[in-house]
Amino acid sequence: MRRTSSILKKHRSGERVYVSSNSRDNQYILAEIPLTDNLIDLVCGGIDKTSEKPYQKFYQSLSYKVFDIVEEHGLSHVNFVANNRLVRVRYSGEQQVLHTEQQSFFFYCPEHNSTFKGYFDGAVRARKIKILFLATGQELRVNSGKFHSKVYQAIKDISKKIGLAENEIKLRDHQHLTFDVFAKEKGETNSISHTFREIADRYESQNQSISKDHTSITYVVASIPMARRLLKGADIDYLSDEPFSKLYQKIESAFNNSCNANQINQAAMIANGVSPFVRYDEDETTNVAGELISIGVNPNNAERRFCVHWEADRLVDTLRFVFFADKSDETHHNYGKFVNQAITAVRAFSDEVNWKKESDDIIVRVHQHIMLNV
Repeated sequence: MRRTSSILKKHRSGERVYVSSNSRDNQYILAEIPLTDNLIDLVCGGIDKTSEKPYQKFYQSLSYKVFDIVEEHGLSHVNFVANNRLVRVRYSGEQQVLHTEQQSFFFYCPEHNSTFKGYFDGAVRARKIKILFLATGQELRVNSGKFHSKVYQAIKDISKKIGLAENEIKLRDHQHLTFDVFAKEKGETNSISHTFREIADRYESQNQSISKDHTSITYVVASIPMARRLLKGADIDYLSDEPFSKLYQKIESAFNNSCNANQINQAAMIANGVSPFVRYDEDETTNVAGELISIGVNPNNAERRFCVHWEADRLVDTLRFVFFADKSDETHHNYGKFVNQAITAVRAFSDEVNWKKESDDIIVRVHQHIMLNV
């Protein structure tokens, strides 16, 4: 079932965001190069289509050039990806890479992981070459501008080495702040404060300039496990073709109420088993394909949008609430206010559904993303 309606909001609350001291920062940068015939000619002079793996030599040659240059720039955690999957990056103490049909998950710890590795199949021509740079160290936010500049220069050198035209490579800088909304209720007494600002503005404060010709989006995702208590009190007829209709109506109502109470007008509730990814799109199109739902966002459009996606015949493992920032929220004085409103909305939802805060998590991830051409 898919429905769209609208509710009112204005993002206004405290400017500082206080989160538990065990919150986690991640930063990764994706460089994307379209895989064209010209790129193949530049790298290896063509391919042998009669070969069992015609693109093997091309991938190996290009990855060697990439790894050679990024090592010169002192970058220690870089992956070469050409597998037609969406790249996801998540924190984990154990470094590993997991693939689904449409996604590649890179789990790593910034403090002690590093690797150079390629992920490709020489028999398959990928749509894009993706070079994944993972930030390392303990002070990711403080050093984020330096990391961006180092990656930017490495990509410029890669482009020059290959012989690409200017602006042929897209650079996507992603930064996450991840935390449990109820860490304090679980006994975590220490907290840290964040004063959010748009990435380019933060880089300027770190004396690292960035092209003004870039786009940026910000959004907050809350991941809520389908705990047993959410099912209690809902009328579920397991013999029906749509047994979970009233359950999702109950959850949607609580979500709607929490957004109304916190004056939020751009948000989505995803409860259909697909994984959302958000991208900059002036047309703001939403597309469900397989295990993914693509949500296009235009920060310059402040019109109200409240989207709900659920299927009455399917009980999902995880609910996801997504709150979108518009351009006014990305100003220095409003950024923290937007994040606080999203957190407060999640708390209001949990109160309405009697969430067990002292034992169950609701993980919130604040996403900031900029894109520019190199």
